[in-house]
This record gives sequence, C-alpha cells and structure tokens, in this order.
Amino acid sequence: MFASSFLRSRIVTRSRPIVATAILGLSAACGDNAVEVQTFVIDVQVTLPTTFAQPAASGARVLLTSTERNVTDTAVADAQGLARFPRVLPGSYIIASSLVLDADRALALTGQRTALTLNALDPARVITTAPTTPFVQRLSGSRLGDLVIKEVYYPASRTPSGGVYFSDQFVEIYNNATDTVFVDGLLIADAFGPAGQINPTTVPTPLQAQAGSVFVTSIWQIPGTGRQRPIAPGQSIVIAQDGIDHRGDANGNPASPVNLATADWETFNERPDGRDLDSPTVPNLTRIVHRGGFDWLLAVFGPGVVIFRTPNVAALDSTLVPGTTGTWVTRVPNEIVVDAFEALQNGNSASYKRVPAALDAGFVFASGTYTSESARRRVSTTIGTRRVLRDSNNSSADFEIIARPTPRGFGTP
Repeated sequence: MFASSFLRSRIVTRSRPIVATAILGLSAACGDNAVEVQTFVIDVQVTLPTTFAQPAASGARVLLTSTERNVTDTAVADAQGLARFPRVLPGSYIIASSLVLDADRALALTGQRTALTLNALDPARVITTAPTTPFVQRLSGSRLGDLVIKEVYYPASRTPSGGVYFSDQFVEIYNNATDTVFVDGLLIADAFGPAGQINPTTVPTPLQAQAGSVFVTSIWQIPGTGRQRPIAPGQSIVIAQDGIDHRGDANGNPASPVNLATADWETFNERPDGRDLDSPTVPNLTRIVHRGGFDWLLAVFGPGVVIFRTPNVAALDSTLVPGTTGTWVTRVPNEIVVDAFEALQNGNSASYKRVPAALDAGFVFASGTYTSESARRRVSTTIGTRRVLRDSNNSSADFEIIARPTPRGFGTP
C-alpha cells in the first residue's frame, strides 16, 4: 500500500542544512516488489514587507499543498522566518503563508497600533528535486494608517508693505502606510463653518450637531483611472493653491515663506474674469464643486480639511444651511473619510468645531492670521528611512504649529 505523502513537519533551527539525498524510503507497493520513493527537504523563507522594522516573519504559518494529491502540510516559521518541510515527495505544490499581528506587535513592526493580517501565495510550482536554496515568500497585507494629512499651511503671509497674501496656502498628504497607495480619485474638501468668534455676532455652524457627517464647502479631486498616481510609503504629495515660487514669481509675494513651483497639484478655479492664476508647470485638480471666492481659500483663522473617497461623488447630498436662503454645502458621511484635520481660531474656540469628534477629537490654532505659521503632523517613530507620523485622530495631539511651513519636511519624534 502507498505510504502517506507527508509526515508532520516540525520547527527546527535555520542552521540545519538542506538535505539533497533521500531521507526516508517510502514504499510505493506492498510486498517484496516495493519501490522506494525518495523525499527531500523544502525550506521556505518568509519575510515581512520591506517597510517593516525587521525582515523575518517569525511565527508565520506556511501551507504546502500538493495539487495532485490534495494534501496539505503545515509548518511554522522560526525566529529567522524559516519554515521547514523535511519529507516532501516530488510533485506540484502551492505554497501559502500567513501571519496575524496583534496591535502590540504591529506597533513594534510598523509604528501603527493596528492589528492586521499578512499573506503571500505562490501559484502551483513543480518541485522534482531538492532545492538548493529556500523558497522566499514576502508577505503583504492591508494598509496601515493609509493616507494622512501631513501639513496644512493656512494662516498665510504678509507682504513687505504689511498687506495680506493667501495664495501661498497648501495642503500636504502623506502615505503613512507600509504599501504603495494610489491617490487617483482621492477627494479633498474644506469643512463649512467659522473657526471661532471672529466678530461679536459669529456663531458656530448649525450643522455641527449632525455628528455622523462633515459638511464641506468646496470639493476637488485628483484625476486618474485608478493606478496612475502612486505614492510610495513615506512619500507625499503637495496640493498648492497656486503652484508658483511665491518668493520669486512676479505674481507672488517676496515675503512668502514657500516655493510651490514643485507642487504636485494646484487648485485652479477657472472663471470668465481669469482672476485665479493657472500655473503652466503644475497640473490642476478636478474641480467638483467650488463655493466661494476666486480661489480655494482655506480659512486663515483655522480650516477643517478632510480627504475622502467615494465612487460617485455626484451622489453626495447637498444641504441648505439652516437659517440661510442660498448657502449650500455637501454632506460627507464619516465612513468615507480617509483623514481629517481641524484648526480653530484659538484655544477657547472648541465650541466652533466643525469636524465630528469621531474623525478628529481635537484641534490646533496658530498665534494669529497671516503669520506664516503652519500646522505640521508630528513624527511618531522612524523605521529604517521611513517616518511614521502620529495618527490618533486628534489634531491636538498629532499636529504642532511651526514658525514656517516645511513642504515635504519633517519634525523630530
């Protein structure tokens, strides 16, 4: 009778050599005419994504499945990420690996306290002789933290003569994940409502009581078909109001703190009077809806900014602001929001929050308007060369106000 195709594997140290000769004779038939079938060792090296803190996927569960006999054997990777199958028959096999990380281990490996599952799969491959090197499987899994708003330069600047200048505002979006993220179709919007008691009659937005949504004024979208706009882990995109060198351009402000001529996108509000500047070197976002002035002005007293995804932005509800006759906003459900940021006028303006606490439990504030200050997300940790930014859904804890904007720059952990 045929013997079992597999014997249960066991974990061994990596130093054990690969055996290229037969280690067990299996009977292909009963009786005196039995035929010995040689078996050999297969090692599988399981590695974590390159952006993780270490390469070895210790504890990964590896399945070796014979496509001919529909038999599966299991091994567990050791501390070096090596899983060993000591007695394998020649044949066609599927190799699959998986690793479940709890929140604590995920924090140590990625900088994000988010439980996740990693997987890898090799299609059926024919193995007829003992491999001289281990098969390598690199795990991948769900994104961690995904995209976050990294910096919002909103207070704007003053001109050398003391005038005000706001065309140098920008928002930076960062890939805080461990995998490449495609930003095609990503939407960015500003939350409706005042940032504080700007004058004696200013009151909070009447829409803030609807905690399940954030209500936005204008919406812009990154164009693309779905996989045209990749952002690698630890990289970012800068969205400028006007994509020029504001310090040196004739249309700019010599006292501006930023050069946005290398921005990835700009918000160009095309209109008959041509009042909004259209940079010839920086591509435009798609204008979905614009309610406001000639440009996409972020509130210099403090904006709320959200990034979100939806397959049908036109289907989002438009809402008339209570107590007004013609002020419309768009309702963005919390569940489609990727990240949110909020700044208010000062530390006493909490009652004016526009972004629901479920999306952002806090807020930051600058020292005033047209100060050239900026709000920048703090660095939580560094893994290799990749900075992991703090992401607790609380702008009070996650952001700091800095003296000058730093597009594509970082603070210290």
